[in-house]
Amino acid sequence: MKKFAFTVVAGFGLFVGGTVVSAAEQTHVVESGDTLSGIAATYQTTVEDLLALNDSIENPNMIFDGETLLVSNDGQSVENKEASTKESTEKSESTATANVSQTRSSIPGAGSGVLNPVDGINYFNGVRESYYSQKVLPGGGLNIPGRHVASDGTIRDADGYIVVASDNQPKGSTGQSSLGAYKVYDTGVGHSGIDVYTNW
Repeated sequence: MKKFAFTVVAGFGLFVGGTVVSAAEQTHVVESGDTLSGIAATYQTTVEDLLALNDSIENPNMIFDGETLLVSNDGQSVENKEASTKESTEKSESTATANVSQTRSSIPGAGSGVLNPVDGINYFNGVRESYYSQKVLPGGGLNIPGRHVASDGTIRDADGYIVVASDNQPKGSTGQSSLGAYKVYDTGVGHSGIDVYTNW
């Protein structure tokens, strides 16, 4: 398969100057600071192609550290940063045109910019935020030192961190939400973002 993929690339003149990596599947593990456009540039593809290959991406502005993205599949060859050709660009653009309707329909709304009980879901720095109402389903069994309700209605700990649940961040880790700094105390969110504990 590798020999066949290289032959096809060389036969169509897509190899210019750089190395061609041929593989049944090529992936990229997202690191801090990565963006889809940056990853697309690195692998000489487009954001639209990456979205087409990775159904798990709900929002092109939201990818997560440690997430493994598919950048090529069976039969595709990926050029490194030094390689650049007109033919590969034209192929990417035609694929993007074919997938534009599907991509647009899969991008969720961004909400008001700050998590609130009216919108219910918000996106902040590419992270999906939802809330877990302690009025409706009081959380039990969590050890939250200095647990209290802040003036904005969020549940906080003794250090002022907002209490959140996350399925992809370890307990005890901290981060920034649209409502302020948070600390992970729980899991069971059901999506790749965070649930903010509130008294709404």
